[in-house]
Amino acid sequence: MPHANSSTPTQLPSYRDFVDDALFHPRWGYYSTGQVRFGDGGHYDTFPIALSPHFGRMVARLAYRTWRRLGQPRRFEICELGAGNGQLCQDTLLAIDLAPRRGAWTQFARACRYRIVERSPALIARQRQALGPLANRVDWLEADLAQAPAHVAGMAACGLIIANEVLDCLAHQKVVPAGDGPPRVAFVEARKGGEGKPLTREQLNRAMAAGGRADLQLQEVLRPMVEMPDVDGFVRRHYPELITPWHGKVKPYFACPAYGELMRNTGALYKRAEAIWIDYGDLRDFHLRASAKLKEFAGPPRSGASVYDDPGRDDITFMVDFSAVAEEAEAAGWRVVNYGGQRELSRRSGIRLDERAAAEILDYRMVRWMLAVVGVGAEKEWRQSSLTWDKKAARGGRVRDDVRRTIDEFLGRRQSFFRVVVLRRGKA
Repeated sequence: MPHANSSTPTQLPSYRDFVDDALFHPRWGYYSTGQVRFGDGGHYDTFPIALSPHFGRMVARLAYRTWRRLGQPRRFEICELGAGNGQLCQDTLLAIDLAPRRGAWTQFARACRYRIVERSPALIARQRQALGPLANRVDWLEADLAQAPAHVAGMAACGLIIANEVLDCLAHQKVVPAGDGPPRVAFVEARKGGEGKPLTREQLNRAMAAGGRADLQLQEVLRPMVEMPDVDGFVRRHYPELITPWHGKVKPYFACPAYGELMRNTGALYKRAEAIWIDYGDLRDFHLRASAKLKEFAGPPRSGASVYDDPGRDDITFMVDFSAVAEEAEAAGWRVVNYGGQRELSRRSGIRLDERAAAEILDYRMVRWMLAVVGVGAEKEWRQSSLTWDKKAARGGRVRDDVRRTIDEFLGRRQSFFRVVVLRRGKA
C-alpha cells in the first residue's frame, strides 16, 4: 500500500490499532469471531498440531524437568499462553497421564495443573469443547498480558510457561525511516467509497462489524514518530540508528513495545519459572536489512496477501525481533538461558523424533482425518468441507512426506526461521 504524508489528526487508527482490531476486535476480529481454522486443510498449521502427539510429550517432559530443578514443589503449573485449538494442552495432559507412574513422576503428576491464558473468549469456548473431560483439569484466565497484568488467587508459585506463536501475532507498529529527517509511523486512513471524511477508529470498527469491507478504501498515511511516545522510546532503545536520516535507504521496521509489557506481566505470574517462547523470527541485523514483505504477513502462508486485502478474515503476523525480545526480557528480570532452533526442545526433553515417532505422527493425522469424515470433533464443520486427502495420500505417500519434512524443519535439517528462547526467573 502506498504511503502518503498527512496532517490528519491522530484520531485516525494507527497501523498497530488497525492490526489489533483486525485480529481481536470482539465483533469482527479474526480470532474473536471463531473463524480461524487450525491444522490440516485450515488457514495455517503449527508444530504442536503437525507433530502431535510428540510436541505435547516434549512439553510434559520439560515441565517434569523444570519441576525437579525447582525442588519438586507440592504445586506446579504448566501455563500456556494463547492455546489455539487446545491440541497442545490435550497432548501434554495425556502424556502426563500415560507416562509410567514411577517414583518422582507420580509426585509430579499429582502436583501439576494446567493453566491457559487466552485473550479470545471464542477460542476459550473451542478449547473447552476440544478438551472434553480433560477441561476439568485446566484453569482458564481470560487476559491479554501484552496490555495489562493479570493474576488470580490460588496460582502456584512455580511454573513452566509455554508460548507457541504468540509473539508473532502481537500488534506491531510500522515505522518508516526517512531520508530527510526522523522516522515516521503509519496510520490508516479509511473512507467509505473513497469519499468524505476519513473514519475514526470507532467508526471504522462499526463499519467493519457491519460487513462494510467492500465499500471501504484504506490507505496508509505517515506521521511523526514522536506522536506515539511508546514506539518512539522503543526505537530509541533498540534501534537508535533509525533516528538518523537514512539518505533514501527506506526499509520499514515493525516495532513492538508490547514485548516489554508481555515480559513484565508473564514474569509476575510465578515467583520461580521457566518460560519457553517459540516463534518465527530473527535478530536485529535481519530486521534492519529485510524488506517489509519479509517481515509482515497476512492470509494463508505464501499467499502474498496484504494486511488490507481481507482484514478480519485473514490472519496477520510478523517476524519476531528476537534481539528486542531478549533485551526486554532481561529488563523485566528474566535471564536468557538459550536462543536457537527448535531442536533444542527435543534435546532438553529427551523426546526423539525418529522413524518410530514419524510413524506415530502419521497415524495421528490419519485418525484426525477419519474423525472429520464421520463428523466427530470440535472442528468437524469446517474440517469436513476442507478435506484434502486423496488416493495417493491415503496410501501414505504425500502425508508421510509432509511429516518427514516437518520433522526435518523442526530439527534444523531444512531451513527454518523458527526459533526458541528459554528464559528463567527467580531461583530456577
